[in-house]
Amino acid sequence: MQFATHKSTWRKMALLLATVMLTLTLAACGAKNDGNNAAEEEDKTEIATYKGGNVTASEFDKYLGVFTIVQPTYAQIVEIPQFKEQLLTQYISYKAIADLASADAKKQAEEDVKLQMDDYTAAIKEEANSALKEAIAAKNLKDADIENYFRLTAVVVAHMNSLVTEDEMKKELADKPADYMTATVRHILVKTSETDQSTGETKELRTAEEALARANEAKAKLEAGGDWTELAKEYSEDTGSSDKGGQYADQKGAGWVEEFKQAVYKQEVGKIGEPVETEFGYHVILVEKREVPVYDKLTDEEKEAIKGSVAYAHMNQYMTDEIEKLEIDIKLPEPSASPSASPDASEAPASDAPASDAPAATDTPKAE
Repeated sequence: MQFATHKSTWRKMALLLATVMLTLTLAACGAKNDGNNAAEEEDKTEIATYKGGNVTASEFDKYLGVFTIVQPTYAQIVEIPQFKEQLLTQYISYKAIADLASADAKKQAEEDVKLQMDDYTAAIKEEANSALKEAIAAKNLKDADIENYFRLTAVVVAHMNSLVTEDEMKKELADKPADYMTATVRHILVKTSETDQSTGETKELRTAEEALARANEAKAKLEAGGDWTELAKEYSEDTGSSDKGGQYADQKGAGWVEEFKQAVYKQEVGKIGEPVETEFGYHVILVEKREVPVYDKLTDEEKEAIKGSVAYAHMNQYMTDEIEKLEIDIKLPEPSASPSASPDASEAPASDAPASDAPAATDTPKAE
């Protein structure tokens, strides 16, 4: 469910890894604890210390409670010891970054939190949000817990944004022009394999050689004057575009997998290129329109997107260089469940993906 949101700077910053999706998911689906739950005694057991502070069991439980509501796919693995430690380390890093924030950054964060809470309050009034309300009530999460989560993420974003210079933004655009181009393309995808979204099982559809031969067959028909609408329906296995003549209109390059993105950036406009191989199979691509921005002519929104990428790089740098300096000591209790009863740690996502307004890289096109 989507709803109208304030397009404030931090929303676009591709910065807070998967957890920033809280602002979209909670506000979109809506939820609120009305405060009718019986008060629970806080568990002040110290589960971690770091240079400058500590984390209690109750504090982290509230963080995880919101996190698992927002990211339900993590709910089954959040108690895996290794993954839980990663989340606790991430939480501590956010707290430490928030302590570094300037008064101006904190002021900006408070403005953002107010907008978020306004969105949240409006969304929870919708009758369709009873299921999520119940889930939040079951975790005994209150408005203050939601607001604290918003505040923590907003302060981190504001601080990281404050580190970005205009020279860094200009260099980002110069170094990665394909990420920031806007293009309209048509393509036909011939898959080599297919994954069942319900089971996760992958089956081979054809060999790479067979896929390439079929892609070349489609290309030859297009070059002979074939109709994209008909041939995309016949040949393309990209469900996101096959019924639209294979077209994706006015898309940002950053949303595409690398090989597809580079082909769109380099191919001659108006000419069908040689089939391009990606992890999904072979693509026959026609670039209908391509615009590569010049920094001085960027819109404010485009500059914010670039700032977000640079800010995310600052965040990664912090996680690389500064985490050890925090002298984190994790004291999580040993899990009581037997190893056989717990999911395998390999089920945890390999890394936290940045949030952005663009389609995910594996959506090129549309996760096909």
